[in-house]
Amino acid sequence: MSGVLDALASQIGASVEATIFLLSLFIGYPLGFFHRAFIHGKDENIHHVFFTATGLAVYYFNFGLNFIHPIANILVIYVLLRVAGGSKFSVVFSFIFNSLYLLYSYVESVKLEGYSITWSTPQCVLTLRLTALVLDYYDGKKSQDKLSKDQKENFITDIPSLLAIFGQCFYVGGMLAGPQFGIRKYLAFTRGEFSAIMAKDASPGMKDHPPASVGPALTRLALGILYIVLFQTGNMLFSDEYFFTAHYQELGFITKCFYILVWGQLHFRKYVGTWLICEGISILMGLSYNGKDKNGNILWDGVSNVKLYQQETCSTFREAIEAFNYNTNKWMFSYIYRRLQFLGSKSLSQAVTLSYLAMWHGLASGYYMNFFLEFIMVNTENQIMVLEYRIPLLHEVNRSPTLQPFLWLVRRILLTFSISYALVSFCMLTHDKYLQIYSSVGYVGHVVYLGFPLVYLVLIRLFKTPKKTDSKAQ
Repeated sequence: MSGVLDALASQIGASVEATIFLLSLFIGYPLGFFHRAFIHGKDENIHHVFFTATGLAVYYFNFGLNFIHPIANILVIYVLLRVAGGSKFSVVFSFIFNSLYLLYSYVESVKLEGYSITWSTPQCVLTLRLTALVLDYYDGKKSQDKLSKDQKENFITDIPSLLAIFGQCFYVGGMLAGPQFGIRKYLAFTRGEFSAIMAKDASPGMKDHPPASVGPALTRLALGILYIVLFQTGNMLFSDEYFFTAHYQELGFITKCFYILVWGQLHFRKYVGTWLICEGISILMGLSYNGKDKNGNILWDGVSNVKLYQQETCSTFREAIEAFNYNTNKWMFSYIYRRLQFLGSKSLSQAVTLSYLAMWHGLASGYYMNFFLEFIMVNTENQIMVLEYRIPLLHEVNRSPTLQPFLWLVRRILLTFSISYALVSFCMLTHDKYLQIYSSVGYVGHVVYLGFPLVYLVLIRLFKTPKKTDSKAQ
């Protein structure tokens, strides 16, 4: 078996671990068709057993006996819910315990040099899922008029069974690489609530059939494969190793920046491809059902982790954040950022959230550099928006219909380069590697985004807030 995997990995130009991981994502599709044929419409406990058994098998295929770690983590949180569920203590304990277990997985992974994919990868997903479970039950003990919109969508009033929690956590369409989805959505799916809604509009002969989601699911699969192939093919021309060659060092500044831009966008699409494949599994089984649009068409974006069109056409950091890794960003906003209102500062809340997000990704310094860059980049964009309001000429240029195509192109190029620049540290991980690449272009991203606040302070003093016209004076 190992010989076959070695040969396959060599053929596609990936590590054995990455190849096994990718195969595990594809396994979700035959399991999805099996679910449609034999599990759909059955008792919810049958769903839980199916997802637990298949998830554990896939987990073992990837990480061997390390499946003991998610089982232990789940058991501790279940006991916590039974003993102190709904209390502030349960929230604090779960947050600390889950985070420490995740950090432990990273410490163990560091010992395995050369392994980029270990049991810490699904542990990332599990950490957020179990933390959300405790918080959702905590929210369920509050008065509904005190809950935010997203809290009202996710809160639960009863502790799920241990089997249900196992089913949600080992669900093959979301165990390895996400996306995040709450226990409430999972239970609605396994109890047949989504199927019951869709059956109302189905023809008499189709009411008990699985959802008509095969087409949308295979479309996502095809797009995911396309993005993975794009990355693998492009990575042959724009490889990581080229950054550290004498030939790269001899390139001009613009050429180096262009290389970083293309290289980063290829890596960006690696993650997009992975999420699209995962999303297709949930569409196939029906978990991703999200109601209907205004024309009555079923929406299958309930667990989408990327807004594909927006991601490929966005020209601002705000739009990019909304489009990429959508469910994780939404989780961070709902369960971390929004609950930090007591700090009294949006910037401080954002900094704390991004710090947690960096820790959630791993111990390597590259993650922290990446999210630090994201923080100052978004801050610069916010400052530019303020200046656009303050400076009449800038406002007129930005609102000119004639200049919109040109302005979009400029913003798009700057955005893609900035994202790729930040991804250098995210992908290279160690400071000796990413600092060498940053130094090759004079730390241009750091200089621009750290230096702009000084420019902002000068311009904000020169251009005062436009005064509103006094209607009485007219």
